[in-house]
Amino acid sequence: MKLKYKKMVIIATVVAMALGFVALIFLDNDGPTNNAEDASLNLNQNKDINQLIEKYFNAKKTVNIEAMSELVSDANRIPKDRYTILASYVENYKDFDCYYIRNEETDSYRVYVKYNMKLKNIESWVPCLTKYYVKVTSEGKYVIYFSALDDAEVEFINAADKNDEIQKLKEDVNKSMTSILEKDATFKQYYQKMQKEIKAASNEAASGAPASSAASASTSPTVSAAPASASPATN
Repeated sequence: MKLKYKKMVIIATVVAMALGFVALIFLDNDGPTNNAEDASLNLNQNKDINQLIEKYFNAKKTVNIEAMSELVSDANRIPKDRYTILASYVENYKDFDCYYIRNEETDSYRVYVKYNMKLKNIESWVPCLTKYYVKVTSEGKYVIYFSALDDAEVEFINAADKNDEIQKLKEDVNKSMTSILEKDATFKQYYQKMQKEIKAASNEAASGAPASSAASASTSPTVSAAPASASPATN
C-alpha cells in the first residue's frame, strides 16, 4: 500500500473515533438527569411509598402514636400536639396521590402527597399537598425521615422543592383551595380556627426545640401547599 493511502486510512480512522466519542457525549447528555430540580415526577409508581403514606395518615387521623412510630425514623419527633388538634377537626383523608423525586445516591425520596381532607360537620372536601422525606433503611424498610439531615440531603430536598412540576402542582392546589375558601364561608371560618390552633402549637414546639433538630425540622417535616393565609400544617 502506498504511503499516501496509508495516511488516508489513518486519518479516516482517527476521524471515525473522534465522531464516535462525540456521539457518546451527546448520548450521555440525553440520559436521565440526577438534578432534582430538573427531574421528572413519578406518580404512584412505588407501592412501598404509597402504603407507607396511607398507613401514616390513617394513624395520624386517630393520633395513634404507636402505629406512627413504626413508620418514622424518630418517634420522638412526631408532632403529637399538632396531630391532636388536627384529630379534633379532621374527619377523614382520601384520594392519595404520591409524587416523588428519587435521590439515587442515597436511596431516598422527596415525596409530595396530594390528597383530599374533610373537616367534621363540613360537607366540602378540600385539596391539600404535603411533603415528606422518605428513606430506605439498611433492612429495606421505607420510613418517613424525621431525623437530622446532612448537607447533601438538605441540598437534594431544596432542589426538589424548586422543581417546576412541583411548583405547578402547588399552584393547582392553591387555586382549588382558594376557590373553596371563597365559596364556603362556614368551612373557611372552621378551617382558619384550626389553622390558628395549629400555628400556636407549632410555634410553641419550635421555641423549645434544640438548634440542631430545628434545622432538620425545616426540611424533614412536611409543609402543605395551600394558600399562605390558611395553609394546613398537616405533616
